[in-house]
Amino acid sequence: TLPWLKGCPILFAPRIPPRAHELAGCKTRLGAMKKARAMLDSLMGPSRDQSLTERSGEEFREANVCKHYLVGYCPDTVLGKKLAACRAEFDRPSIVNPGCTKLHSVALRTEYQQHKDFAKFQREYEESLLKYLESIVREADGKAMYEKRKRDDMDITWEFHEKLCDLCGMKYKLEKKDGMLGSGLGQDCYKDDLHEETELHGLFLKMRSRCNEMKEKDRSRREQDKEAPGQDDGERKAGGRRSRSRAKDDGERKAGGRRSRSRAKESVDSGRKRKDKKAKEKEKESSKRRSKSRHKDSTRRSGSRKKK
Repeated sequence: TLPWLKGCPILFAPRIPPRAHELAGCKTRLGAMKKARAMLDSLMGPSRDQSLTERSGEEFREANVCKHYLVGYCPDTVLGKKLAACRAEFDRPSIVNPGCTKLHSVALRTEYQQHKDFAKFQREYEESLLKYLESIVREADGKAMYEKRKRDDMDITWEFHEKLCDLCGMKYKLEKKDGMLGSGLGQDCYKDDLHEETELHGLFLKMRSRCNEMKEKDRSRREQDKEAPGQDDGERKAGGRRSRSRAKDDGERKAGGRRSRSRAKESVDSGRKRKDKKAKEKEKESSKRRSKSRHKDSTRRSGSRKKK
C-alpha cells in the first residue's frame, strides 16, 4: 500500500498475540503459585509474613478459618467428596459440602490450643461440630426411613441384589459375577455384599462413633455444671455486683452530666441577663441624651423668639 516503504528494513515488528501453549503455561504457573500459597497458609498461617509483635494471637477466630478442623474433625473434608461421588442423579442434595472451602492451618490450630481461653473456644467449637454431626446422622437415618416407607406404600418388594444400609443411608445393588447377563438371576449369580468394607461405610462408622463420643463429653460437661452450682452462683453474684457497680457509675456519670448541663445553662442564662441589663442601661443613657438634646434645642428656640 505504501510504495516508498518497499525495500526498507522493518524497524518495528507487529505485535504477535500469545499462543495457546503459552497461555496454558501461564495458567499452570498461576495454579502452582496458588497451591504453594495455600500450602504455606496451611503450614505457617496466613500471617506468616508478620512479626510476633504485629500478630494479635487470635487469627484462628477469623471467618475464613475452619473451626471444625481446629477441633480435630472436618466432615466436609472427610465425607464431602465421597458422598458427592456416590450421589445418584435424582438423589436429594446432601447437607455435607463436597469439600471444605475454609482454611485448614496447622499453625492456627497451634495458636488456638495455646490461647488463654482455650477451654472456652473448645467448648464453643465442639458444640457447633456436634450439632453438625447430629444433622448428618439425622439425614442418613431419614434417607433410610424414607426409602423403606416408599417401598411399603408402593408395595415394592426388595430384590436380593437391592440393598439398603441403615448406617450410612445408601441404597446400592450387588454386582453380577463375570459372564452373568440379564435380569431375574438367582442369588448365586451375584457377588458377595462387600459394602461394609467400603471406604464410605468406614467413614460413616467413624463419624457416628465420633458423634457419640462428643455427646458423652457434652453430657458430662452439663452434669458438671449442675453439680457445681456454687461456682455458678458466685459468678452470677460477682456479675450482679459488677453490673450494679457499673449501673452506679453510669448513674453518677449521668448525674454529673446533668449537673454540668445545668451549670452550663445557668452560665448561659446569666450571660444573657448581663447582656440584657447592659442593653437596657445603654437604652436609658441614649434616651437621657436624646431628652437633653431636645431640651437644649427647645431652650435655644425659645431664646431666639424672645429676642425677635
